[in-house]
Formats: sequence, C-alpha cells, structure tokens
Amino acid sequence: MKIVERHVIIFSIAIFIVATGLFIYLPFISVKKRITITIDIEELCRVDVGVEENRWQYIVLHHSATDEGNAESFDRYHREERKWSHGLAYHFVIGNGNGSDNGEIEVGNRWKKQIHGAHTANMDLNQISIGICLVGNFEEDNKPTASQVKSLISLASYFSKRYNIPKSHIVKHSQVLQKGTACPGKNFPYRQFINKITPLHPL
Repeated sequence: MKIVERHVIIFSIAIFIVATGLFIYLPFISVKKRITITIDIEELCRVDVGVEENRWQYIVLHHSATDEGNAESFDRYHREERKWSHGLAYHFVIGNGNGSDNGEIEVGNRWKKQIHGAHTANMDLNQISIGICLVGNFEEDNKPTASQVKSLISLASYFSKRYNIPKSHIVKHSQVLQKGTACPGKNFPYRQFINKITPLHPL
C-alpha cells in the first residue's frame, strides 16, 4: 500500500472518530440551552367550564410577608384562621422555591370560579381586581427572585391585554386606599416591573 493511500485511510479513520465523539457529546453541551420552562399563560388562566368571566379592571400586587409558603398553605390559613369560606384570598400565588417551585404560578379557586378576592380591605376594589401574591418578605432584606418577576411580568402583561387594564391600574397593595400597609414591601422592584409591562394602553 502506498504511503499516500495509508495517510488518507488514517486521516479518514481519525475524522470518523472525531465526528462520532462529537455526535455523542454535543447533546450534553447544548442540554442547558434546551432546558427551558415555557408557560402557556392562556391555558393556565382558563376558568372553569360554564363560569362567566369577570371584567377585571385592576391588578393588585402583594407579598406573603413570609419566607416560604404556597397556595395550599395560604388557603388553609385563610380558611381556618380567617374563616373565609372561599379560602385563599388571592387569585394567583407565585412561588420562590420554598413551598413551590421558584417562579411557579399557582392558580387559586377564586380565579377558576371567577370569585372576588379578599386581598385588600377595600371590598369594592376586591370585586374588580385580580390579586397576585409573590411568596417572600420584601419589606426585609429580600427581593423577589428573577423567576418570580419574570412570571409576574408574563401574568400581568397577559391580563393587561386580555382585560384592557392600563398600567395605572396595576398597583401595589400599599397604593390602595385603606388602612396603611407596606405590602408588597420596600424592596419590591415596582418601577422596573411596570416598565416591562406591555398593555394595549400604557397610560
């Protein structure tokens, strides 16, 4: 066998080995990029069959003022301690990883049944506002996680478009005219959050 032919064969074998190695290894290189959590907001926010949708006009933002929790634990507290027959005061709870997944959007029964919230002391506002609670105490040193904020932006943007809710009607609990509250806390990044909302009417 000529030297040139031998070199060609060796080179071809080497190329085959490298290509085979890349074929096996590439999925592991790109795995982090491919693992993404996508949320179908429309499906998530679907109400129960036969339930007529409320024409919501406001979104009110809350924190749980606790380091951990989830919709189930808050629902139990509101039923057993507050004696609220509909349980969970909010329509949605967004987890921080301590009780539910970080950024997980939990849907409350009040939303599924389109029942008014119990998340502010202003009962007139409760009738027309969607209550969203982020797990965490943002009055202390903590801030919402990046995943929580991302989920909140997605949820608020969806409702803003669906119900034609302007940015001026997406408010912190502390902005509601009622007995004073710091909720959702001084560390809640309201301005950064509201600037990322894309409603039909920005004013």
